[in-house]
Amino acid sequence: MHFELDHLESYDDQALIEELRRVAALVATPTLTIGQFTALAKVHGSTLQKRFGGWRRALEVAGLTERIDGSNLSKTREEILSAMAATAATLKKETITIQEFLAHTGVTGTPVRRIFGSWKSALLAAGMSQSPLAKRYTDEECFENMLAVWTHYGRPPQHDEMNQDPSQVGSKAYVRRWGTWRKALQAFVQRVNGDAPAPIAVPESASVKAPLSLVTSDRGPRDIPLALRYYVLKRDSFRCVTCGSSPAITRGVVLHIDHIHPWARGGATVVDNLRTLCLPCNLGKGVSPA
Repeated sequence: MHFELDHLESYDDQALIEELRRVAALVATPTLTIGQFTALAKVHGSTLQKRFGGWRRALEVAGLTERIDGSNLSKTREEILSAMAATAATLKKETITIQEFLAHTGVTGTPVRRIFGSWKSALLAAGMSQSPLAKRYTDEECFENMLAVWTHYGRPPQHDEMNQDPSQVGSKAYVRRWGTWRKALQAFVQRVNGDAPAPIAVPESASVKAPLSLVTSDRGPRDIPLALRYYVLKRDSFRCVTCGSSPAITRGVVLHIDHIHPWARGGATVVDNLRTLCLPCNLGKGVSPA
């Protein structure tokens, strides 16, 4: 079995160009759109847009001028709506995100903005509701989602990563709630560290200390609180303590916080009785060897 990283080891100009050429070789269509690239690449197409000053310019720098698609400039309202309906039918969904639309049609966001002004307006024109990513969430739902994404990457998530799996809450919801993405990260760190009154520096260098309430001799609840889950995951470096698996390294790994001494048998929900396990190790922990 062949394993490879699902992200680039380097994000310098040469690495981005090589990734663009790699994906171009995989796409059979005469043109290469940013949506097609993002669906297959180890980096989001917007990164290349920002680095090289646009998608067209990125293709030119990579020597892929012949793959530039100029047909989007003449797209009509009816063509866009028809493409949206076809994408929804293909995915068997009542509504679609703009990322799904771009990836499945090859149409860029330019004609969508030119004709409709925004993706929300395009959805309304197509008779579709907004994606679940656009719904309003509570603070706790936002924090739970951020913990899931943080665990997935094993580090503080970036703004654009909140619009990709496994996130269920889009980045706009965080910015709308807290003003900026940085402030949303700060709010999460404050939440998991307890109600700290002073601002906490954003994550990479932030030290996490277990609140005193988490190391009490009280048995505690069976369901592990958000702050305690985060503390245990960070203590265990977002890896399974048994086999070392991490979702940041191997696609599909799911981590759980496990009671070492089962709660049902009197175990307490406290730091020393908790550990991080991947799903297979967690399911197999009680199985006796043959």
